[in-house]
Amino acid sequence: MANLYEGKMAAIFDAMYQTFIDYDEEYQLYNNLLIEHHCQTVLEIGSGTGNLAQRFLQNHADYIGLDYSESMIAIAKERNKSGIFISGDMRDFELEKPVDSILITGRSTSYLITNQDINNTLDSIYKNLNKGGILIFDIIDANRFIPFTKENPVIIHEAYYQGINYYRNSNWKTTLSENFMLEWTANYYTINGEWKEIIADDFSTVRVFTLNEMQLFLYLNGFEIIQTIDRKTYAYDTYVIVAIKK
Repeated sequence: MANLYEGKMAAIFDAMYQTFIDYDEEYQLYNNLLIEHHCQTVLEIGSGTGNLAQRFLQNHADYIGLDYSESMIAIAKERNKSGIFISGDMRDFELEKPVDSILITGRSTSYLITNQDINNTLDSIYKNLNKGGILIFDIIDANRFIPFTKENPVIIHEAYYQGINYYRNSNWKTTLSENFMLEWTANYYTINGEWKEIIADDFSTVRVFTLNEMQLFLYLNGFEIIQTIDRKTYAYDTYVIVAIKK
């Protein structure tokens, strides 16, 4: 797994995604599902800079955040003084005690490149969930996203946050591998009038999924899907999957 969003990239990501994602709406989606399934404790994988954590903690949730990026964890801790945040790898982690529910948010599943990555992640999640525990996560739908990137190889995102205009130029290239993989290259700029200054660049190999293949991964790792939500997010067509530990 790549060393995601370290250094200044963590702060740039945080600033841009404040305007891309409605975190109040994200919180309501996940919290309603947790209430529906009577979950008292929650681990968020891909907790990032703590935007969802802030909302869970404000509502007195028994919450833990886990992220691969130490820079993002640092921002999350500063933003949420009372929160518990762990720097770790979703493919191999161990909590002090199991939880009722685990969320993988922000399409973080896309960084699970190999089948072994997915199986290791689901195995770790299984071990850290209570009996009958709930797993909730989102995936980018390969059947819709790959044709979209073929027709739109360059995607522009703009954001205004705390007096700064941000601009991101993303390029997507489909790879001919055994999985549904894409190479993502992005340049980040700030804009002041007619001037555009590059502040960072980024490269990642990401994976998108069909719903059927994810259903099979879950089945083979001891989970049963109990709900699937077809959801349009700020840039991608996704599925939110709710599964129960068998």
